[in-house]
Amino acid sequence: MPRKRKFQPDSSEQYQQLELDFSEIINDESHKVFSRDAVADYNPVERTADYMRQIVKSQRDWETTIKTAREHLLKKDPRELYREFFTDLKRQIEQDSSKSARLARLLEQVAIRGFGMTREQVGIEEPPKGSSRWTVNLDVASIQQHLQSHIVGEHFLNPITSDDVWGNRDFLIGSSDVSQHRSSVPIPARFFTRSVPFLLNNAAGAVLRVQQGQVSYDQARFNPQPNEELLKWMLIDPSYQDELEPEDYQRCLASAMDVGQYKFDHEYLLNADRNRPDIILRDGSLFPQDAYLDNFLIKNRRGEFTREAIRDLLKCLNCARDYKIIYCGVAKNVRLKVYSAVLDWYIAKEIHPNWDAGNYTLNDGQMMTLLLSDPSFVGDYLKQTIATCLIRRSFTTRATLNEKANLTDLENSYFERYEKKHDINIDSYKQLCNIFHMYMFFIGHSKNPNQQLPRYEFFYNDSLGSVSSIAQKILTALRYSSIDIDQDHSFMAEEPITYIIPTVTQQAHIYSKDVGKYITDGTGQLLMSRYKALLSEMV
Repeated sequence: MPRKRKFQPDSSEQYQQLELDFSEIINDESHKVFSRDAVADYNPVERTADYMRQIVKSQRDWETTIKTAREHLLKKDPRELYREFFTDLKRQIEQDSSKSARLARLLEQVAIRGFGMTREQVGIEEPPKGSSRWTVNLDVASIQQHLQSHIVGEHFLNPITSDDVWGNRDFLIGSSDVSQHRSSVPIPARFFTRSVPFLLNNAAGAVLRVQQGQVSYDQARFNPQPNEELLKWMLIDPSYQDELEPEDYQRCLASAMDVGQYKFDHEYLLNADRNRPDIILRDGSLFPQDAYLDNFLIKNRRGEFTREAIRDLLKCLNCARDYKIIYCGVAKNVRLKVYSAVLDWYIAKEIHPNWDAGNYTLNDGQMMTLLLSDPSFVGDYLKQTIATCLIRRSFTTRATLNEKANLTDLENSYFERYEKKHDINIDSYKQLCNIFHMYMFFIGHSKNPNQQLPRYEFFYNDSLGSVSSIAQKILTALRYSSIDIDQDHSFMAEEPITYIIPTVTQQAHIYSKDVGKYITDGTGQLLMSRYKALLSEMV
């Protein structure tokens, strides 16, 4: 199959500063940008201008302010950094400033939704009616303990090497991706022809074999002829739109993709006997797209797909643990601001007093791309680079259980109530809450921020060794795989957003699309033959 041109991070071409520049528009005397507090209602134009200005400012200062921040953060303890960040945000929020509401949301995003802290550790109280005074209660001792157990790395940024951590033995690097295909089947009738739409999900994978330092691809892994049991989860027929509310339908489509990829990962990679990969760099986050217990219990097709995704994910994690496989997601559509918020704050406090912090914070992917992209980066074999500290995030945080329940007694304080009320077995969900902890981090592997970095996140259990050694193995896998650029995944953008991803992951993406087209054609023929059989019964 044809492959895309490989991205060469060590190209001798002169790197270029990004050319995005909206300052002439924003600062034009004929235009005036009002602050949010200057108008009574939410102003989307103003918010868009804030976003544009933040991007332009960050990109302009890539070689100056952000470079200085990179040098400082190579020496800064991340636990101390986050503690200072939380304390200073408390001070700013309680000052009754125009930014209090926005900073309060940012504190919640980082501490509660990112790190998984509880309301007892970080309590944010909105102003009572008739007042504008915010209150933030921090349990500093508990926060320090939480940071100590959830951050790995001596500094916020750390050098990382890809020495041959597998020793001299051969090893396999696997990847998977899922694709979604929309098609239709024509229905000929006496007076007119109508097309009935259907949607099909499928997954495929690539495996890279490393033997005595040499790399080669195995044959693509996929299922060319899914049976009816598998089609039950792959094929979304027109009845779904009739039976489900629009939101449930869209969520069902998302969970269907999760089901397809988890099933593939388990059958073709994690449980593949002697050809089982040592490390899997799957496309996308490890977390399911629908992780809430309330949605797990819905009694319709959406609930069925949510439950199946949870069950299949649990199979994958158990298999990865039993066979000591590094199960790693390559996440491109990153929404968290766990790294970016503290970077913005640190620059404003320690490096550039006029830096616009807390007004509009870019997400982790955008800011870590700016922070880690370095003109001096040498891409030869990815032997050494810089990575962020690793932050632990649990399934309970993704499911927002840290906001709803006592995490130390979920069984009695939370799950028991659901089990009494519903007749659906939630054992698989409870097991995920017990075992699913992952570490996330960013790796610098580009000369400039023209391509966005993904977030690497891996399922962790004690059998894999230290967290830092796993990060080194991921970099080693990148070294042998090399890296590529992916322009197919663009979110809310007319122009493609390019991402740097492992070549083996990009190859899995290509296989998935090609195989999906083949299966979609075959499924259309199957539907047509079934339709003709029904017609013969009517005669």
